[in-house]
Amino acid sequence: MRVVIVGAGNAGQKLASRLCEEKHSVVMIDSNQQNLIDAEKNLDILSICGEGTHPKILQQAEVDKADLFVSLTDSDQVNILSCLMANDVGVKGKVARVTDPGFLADTDQYDLYRMGIDLIINQKQECANEVFNMLMMPGAHEVFDLFDGKVMVAGYQINAVSPLLDRTPAECNVLDLMQEVRAIAIRRIDELVIPRGDTIFQKDDLVYIVGTRKQIFDFFTWVCPDIKPFKRLVIAGGGDLGLMVAKEAEQEIDCVLLEKNNDRASICSGSLEKTLVLKADSLTENAMEEAGINKNTAFIALTGDDENNIMNCLLAQKMGAAFTATQIARIDFIPVVEQLYLVNRIVSPYISTTNTILHWLRSKRVRAAALLHNLPGELLDMIVSPGHNINGMNIKDISLPNKSVIATVLRNNEVLTATGDLKLFSGDRVLVFTHADEVNQIKTIFQ
Repeated sequence: MRVVIVGAGNAGQKLASRLCEEKHSVVMIDSNQQNLIDAEKNLDILSICGEGTHPKILQQAEVDKADLFVSLTDSDQVNILSCLMANDVGVKGKVARVTDPGFLADTDQYDLYRMGIDLIINQKQECANEVFNMLMMPGAHEVFDLFDGKVMVAGYQINAVSPLLDRTPAECNVLDLMQEVRAIAIRRIDELVIPRGDTIFQKDDLVYIVGTRKQIFDFFTWVCPDIKPFKRLVIAGGGDLGLMVAKEAEQEIDCVLLEKNNDRASICSGSLEKTLVLKADSLTENAMEEAGINKNTAFIALTGDDENNIMNCLLAQKMGAAFTATQIARIDFIPVVEQLYLVNRIVSPYISTTNTILHWLRSKRVRAAALLHNLPGELLDMIVSPGHNINGMNIKDISLPNKSVIATVLRNNEVLTATGDLKLFSGDRVLVFTHADEVNQIKTIFQ
């Protein structure tokens, strides 16, 4: 597949990296030559320096031959116009990153989808959804929904008191909760392990579990009895992302938002119903004390400064916060912060953007894909087609690649645990976890 990406910033480079891993041909356009130099250091791409809306630059990139056109610059206008120009020359897939909610509003006029753009992404909203799920399940390292919210995926780290420690999935299956959920992947140091019946769960393993929302909540209540629901959420930063998180969270938990800019604090106060908005600098102890941080508090730093976010979290930990999370814009910072255990969780709008694009990118029978932050793999939502040779076959009899596993099945809106004896039938939606190297093999099996 030939892909043209306009914008070689963090989002563009993250997407290009995943596409290159899958052996797609990638062309990157950016008006900043240094961005392209940075991208070329690690990626096998063709780079073109210039404006993504200039006809000669688009002609040089041979956009008319592209299968996918993605515009991820910091300008909504550039992203929209470049996608419309790509549509005019017949590109089948056009994706635009848009931040201004005015472009996303439901209206009969100026509908960007009707104009020819196939996917419009607000990366901050995607990131806000991820943060909200994280708050509702504090024992999880990563949480997100699939199958329109019917299925939840969550990562859990095995500790010294875990009931899973030194057991195998076969041994755990005698427990009621482990019969309802399914372990689909393990990150062991930097290694990906697909759990089989004889795999032993080890200390510090990051185990990914799939089930319904209730099943996952029950599972975490069982494996994390020492982690209690938060009674208060303190958000540092009243920008777009902080405001989005507060709007979602204030219906479920007591919220406090810290914003040092007076005008922005007033906007947040007028937009929120239950959240207490304080005009204060979150880097000061006085502000943190006024926000009421204690052992039942979750603290999330969502300012636009990575270093300040990290310092905010360290200060919150010093003052007794039970949980800290931060937004990190620079992707190269993420592994360093994780390895030093400076915060409990990290979120990245750029990874959320890549996730959404991969979700859409798959063919008609691959209706969703979720990029896991902590694993070199994806979750694919596949459809069993009529007349296919796996129609009527038991899961245990399907020859999957070594680093792939069927996680769960949705049949007539009912979630079914993917046991070996479960038969697949035409129309079943099948959630498959697979390493990036095996995506095409999985597509071949189901298509």
